Amino acid sequence: MQTQQKIHIIGIEGAGTSALAQLYVAAGHTVSGSDDGDGFYRAQLQSLGVTLFPDFDVAHVPADADTVVYSTAFGEDNPEIARARELGITVLSYPEAVAELFNTSMGIAVCGTHGKTTTTAITTELLAGCGKDPRAIVGSQIVGWQGNARTGHGDIMVLEADEYQNKLRYYEPFGVIITSVDYDHPDFFPTPDAYKQAFAGFVARIPQHGVLVAYGDDADVRVVAAHARCRVIFYGTRTDNDVIVEALETKTAPDARGVPRPTTTFRLCTRSGAHAYTLHLPGAHNALNAAAALTMARHFGCDADAMAQSLAALRGARRRFEIYGFAESGALLLDDYAHHPAELRATLAAARAAYPGRRIIAAFHPHTFTRTKALLTEFAQSFDDADRVLVLDIYGSARETHGGVTAHHLVSAINRIHPERAQHIPTIDALADWARAHLTDRDLFLTLGAGDVYKALHVLHSPRSDGV
Repeated sequence: MQTQQKIHIIGIEGAGTSALAQLYVAAGHTVSGSDDGDGFYRAQLQSLGVTLFPDFDVAHVPADADTVVYSTAFGEDNPEIARARELGITVLSYPEAVAELFNTSMGIAVCGTHGKTTTTAITTELLAGCGKDPRAIVGSQIVGWQGNARTGHGDIMVLEADEYQNKLRYYEPFGVIITSVDYDHPDFFPTPDAYKQAFAGFVARIPQHGVLVAYGDDADVRVVAAHARCRVIFYGTRTDNDVIVEALETKTAPDARGVPRPTTTFRLCTRSGAHAYTLHLPGAHNALNAAAALTMARHFGCDADAMAQSLAALRGARRRFEIYGFAESGALLLDDYAHHPAELRATLAAARAAYPGRRIIAAFHPHTFTRTKALLTEFAQSFDDADRVLVLDIYGSARETHGGVTAHHLVSAINRIHPERAQHIPTIDALADWARAHLTDRDLFLTLGAGDVYKALHVLHSPRSDGV
């Protein structure tokens, strides 16, 4: 990829593929792409001069393309993939294409079930703040980046490394952060052991002179980390870790518009001393994400004071505890990508700590039938910090449109634990109607899920009420 190429990306509006497109454009390549998704990254790509098609058609594939990259959400039945092969064009899956960039860089991969996006963004910002000028691919739009990629010119590339379909097998990292290995993606990994093995095989490929930063409070993470032959640095809250998070505190104060925003302070302790940090994200889980990033950046020679400045300036990512403002009723509106039971618990606990005086109404959009079915009991036990739970119809995926579970099963399971706490709201439009009729100025209305439930907040948000 050292010479200018013409590249076409199938499924270009995905979180990863859209970021890859930005790196290609920055490197001087000509990029086109097609997708039939919700357009989350469309305007961003168009602003870079990327030619976009809103559907899939053989006519979209340039006959003179050098490379065609496809999202793994699509298979050989996609007409554009078939056409590219007919034309003899080099065809790469998304992880294969990323590996071409990552494996020739000083690659830092951030992996784990939870916290990848936030940890990747923080790691990148810390390295940028101390002059490393990294490139990065992140799974969401980062506030201050104008997108979900950083097009630096340094030797380091930071990658949010997705374990689904074992994409990890393509990457040859120098450094790895592993945040968690809670079982997920049951449609691909048949057992928890198979899931953990994907991470174990990944960390085993870190070279001896590389580094693994791992969440030491989790016994399963420690089992995975034992497969590494490089230096391993454990972080967490327990005193047997190499890097310890302590003195954690979250406070909330209004911004210039009167919107209450949380700030977390904590101290990071190592054998060489301690340093205080401020993070404009709530919750213990985000302090741990920051601790992982700080530990990795410190390994690359970043100064504690410089990192503290970079961390304090970070404002997070879209759909990660994203505060919209107020509804007409005065209810505070907030959105988060949480779609796994552990993520729901962490996000709701953070919301409860940041906004203790508000009634928390959680609108959850379950993502994929296989995940909902396999983890139904765990999902039902995830809403202790919600006062009311609204469950939408399950949001499927390109690979599944139905399954042996429905939203009603989850509602019933929640109500067996918390009687009458949950109810079924089938659609986003119906959710917005419910919110208009029931929300008050003492409420926090929190949309949760990996689908498009956040669209309800676009309807409900009232700029006129901000600052009132």
